[in-house]
Amino acid sequence: MKVLDQYTIPYKGMGNGIHNLEFDIDNNFFSAFEASHLDNGKFKVSIEMDKRYDSSVFIFQIIGSTNTSCDRCLESIDLPMQGEFKLHVKHNADGESDDEIMYIHPETSTLNLSQFIYEFTLLCMPLVKKYDCEEEIDPPCNLDVLDKLDQDQNVIMEEEPTNGIWDSLNGLKLDK
Repeated sequence: MKVLDQYTIPYKGMGNGIHNLEFDIDNNFFSAFEASHLDNGKFKVSIEMDKRYDSSVFIFQIIGSTNTSCDRCLESIDLPMQGEFKLHVKHNADGESDDEIMYIHPETSTLNLSQFIYEFTLLCMPLVKKYDCEEEIDPPCNLDVLDKLDQDQNVIMEEEPTNGIWDSLNGLKLDK
C-alpha cells in the first residue's frame, strides 16, 4: 500500500450531508512528496466535508508542529503551526479547476486529499520561523543570541539619522 493511499476517500459512496474525517500526518507523509519543504513534522488534520448533490465544501483544520531552525537564533525548535482552509468541489466534467474551486467528473468514485493536505500544511508555515519561546520553562532558543539581537536593536533605535538635506525642510509649513 502506498503512503498516500490512506488519504483517499470513497467520495461517490458517501451520502449527502456533513462528514468528519481525521488524519495524522508525519515524516512518512512528507517524504512522499518530491523536494518537500517540510520533512520533519507531526500534524493532526481535521476535515469537515459538507457533501451535496452537485458540489461539496471541505474545511481543513491543521494543527501541529515541525522541527526546524529558528530564524532569530538558529537553534533547533519545534515550530507550532496551525491553519484553516476551505476547498469547493463542484461536479462538472468540462470545468477547469483553479485555486478556489476544483471541478471533478460527476462519476468520480474516489477522491485523494493528500495533495490538498500537503499544500495547506505548507501554507501554515510562517514566513519568519520563530515563536514566543521566552515564556516556556526551558526555552529552546539560544538566549545569548537573542540578548545580543535586543542590544543591537536598542543601539539602532538610539542613533538618530541626520541628513542635512532634510533638515532645511523642517521649518517649512504648508498653507492651504
